[in-house]
Amino acid sequence: MNGLDFAAPAALALVLLAIPLAVAARRRPVPLPVSTLAPLAGARPGWRLRFSRALPALRILAVVLLAIAVAGPRRGDARTLVPGEGIDIVISLDLSSSMLARFGDSNRLTVTKDVVREFIRSRENDRVGLVVFQQDALPLSPPSTDYAALDRMVADLDSGLLPDGTGIGVGLAAALSMLQESTAASRIVILLTDGEHNAPSIRPEDAAALAAALKIRVYTIGIVSESPGERAREIDEDLLREIAAQTGGRYFAASDPGQLADVYDEISSLERSRITREAFDDYDYFAPWFAGAGAALLALELLLAGTLLRRLPA
Repeated sequence: MNGLDFAAPAALALVLLAIPLAVAARRRPVPLPVSTLAPLAGARPGWRLRFSRALPALRILAVVLLAIAVAGPRRGDARTLVPGEGIDIVISLDLSSSMLARFGDSNRLTVTKDVVREFIRSRENDRVGLVVFQQDALPLSPPSTDYAALDRMVADLDSGLLPDGTGIGVGLAAALSMLQESTAASRIVILLTDGEHNAPSIRPEDAAALAAALKIRVYTIGIVSESPGERAREIDEDLLREIAAQTGGRYFAASDPGQLADVYDEISSLERSRITREAFDDYDYFAPWFAGAGAALLALELLLAGTLLRRLPA
């Protein structure tokens, strides 16, 4: 279990309100002038008088308890960090013929496969699924922790498995269908392409709206040319940015193999950080108990002051 903390720790300053109450309680009442105290010399204070002196303590304790309640005492449950309940990831890869263009010392598809395989090998407990797309989409594996099988699957990928084209919308929709029943704390799609949507199928905007409705984040990656002119002609970066922004993800551009590897590392870091924060969203809140106890003490003080410990008029 995580330790006790406060949702609004600054509110604990309200405890200082108990100080003037304590000072007031220590002040002695102004004595009444009497001719002599001799007749009372041997008298002992009655039980009402003794208990009435404790009434201010009830009010002080009530103020302390109410201040703690306002600060929102809570305890997070670290048991939500159970292995296997972390991230469900579906990788959606463009296999269109343009992915065979030169990229570094190899081509875009070969470099992408190497980076994706390394990304898969670095997983711990996260489930990973795989979708490929050209004009149509082909789901190859639902989210799984069989990383060895996924590695072999990615290694065997090649362009030409489907009719050529770039169906970004159908590639995203196929990935979403794998995740819609997932109960993982974090569900994401990593979609990589090097071109513009040109397939007569699902519109990317419609697929992005579905992802947003399902609360599935989409990270989009564009394999781009270093030349700004070629980059503008080859890929619709505005669309990829829009998809990512609409779903709470991010768009990344990679113009060389090193950048592409960095992109996957950053996505991994972002999601790991996010799931660590979300793991402590499951709290036990104790404010009602403190508030109830404080209110009960105030009510008790008022009840006693008005009945058993009521001061008689002089």
